Amino acid sequence: MNFLAHALLSEPYAHSLIGNLGGDFVKGPLRSQELHPRVLDGVRRHRRIDALTDVHPGYAELRPLFLPAQRRYAGVVLDVLLDHVLWRSWPRFSSWDRECFVDGTYEVLLRHESLQPESFRRVSRRMIEADWLRAGSSLSGVERALGRAGRRARRPVDLGLALERVADQPGVKEVLLGVLASVQACIEDVRP
Repeated sequence: MNFLAHALLSEPYAHSLIGNLGGDFVKGPLRSQELHPRVLDGVRRHRRIDALTDVHPGYAELRPLFLPAQRRYAGVVLDVLLDHVLWRSWPRFSSWDRECFVDGTYEVLLRHESLQPESFRRVSRRMIEADWLRAGSSLSGVERALGRAGRRARRPVDLGLALERVADQPGVKEVLLGVLASVQACIEDVRP
């Protein structure tokens, strides 16, 4: 769900970017996957990033802001909100020009479609067409992304309500900035 963050935290080569963006669409043990080894490294990195955010004390601090019925989806909402915070605070995390980075990411996906996990190819085309990496530029974009995610849930849920409850709470942005900085520092120390 936090595609912009996953793109930013990829290793600086196409295979890693593809594996990191497509990581949610690769199911099961990696040893059984028929993907380029460096794409698999990107999927491993994706899983490491997800594990770090899921157990991060900042996420634990924010979960109580959600209503009990919404807490099951807190991770999804926080991931998408994390992309919004990253978009708004881009220079803190990257020296790349944000627009060039997003355009370059889409170019890599288009140019290297054959390296993508089969389950990610259709999604990556939709990602480019609907400009998902820029969705976090506004809260309305975040709400649309959460709307798509809520409709795909086993039991459809209005994640926009959870967003409304959390997005404007004092300190949320600062906590998410801390989560991102922490994950970025940890992941920079991990090389495949």
